[in-house]
Amino acid sequence: MKSRVMAAVFVPAVFVLGATVAGCGGATTGTTCDDFAAQDDTTRGETVLSLLEPHGISPRDLESYRVVFGKVNEYCGLRSGPARESGEATQNNTQPIDATIDWDSVMH
Repeated sequence: MKSRVMAAVFVPAVFVLGATVAGCGGATTGTTCDDFAAQDDTTRGETVLSLLEPHGISPRDLESYRVVFGKVNEYCGLRSGPARESGEATQNNTQPIDATIDWDSVMH
């Protein structure tokens, strides 16, 4: 049930953030797992959206957004539970988050 509530709130926010972030450019190439973990959920979403545009992926492409967000969470050890909520990465702490993405596999 919690995931349905999160999806109901989060998915519309992605469209709003997409419109906001689309003009910001890819300023997150230096964002590390520690940086990402310390961000609130909204800022994490903006960070992931800003990774998409330099690779020609629309911020409205929810499937790519979901895949990239999941890969970054996994790479940083923020998959679920206390690690995701703690604000601390449990692995790859000082590594840039965009290093985890195989962009060829994300692009449709």
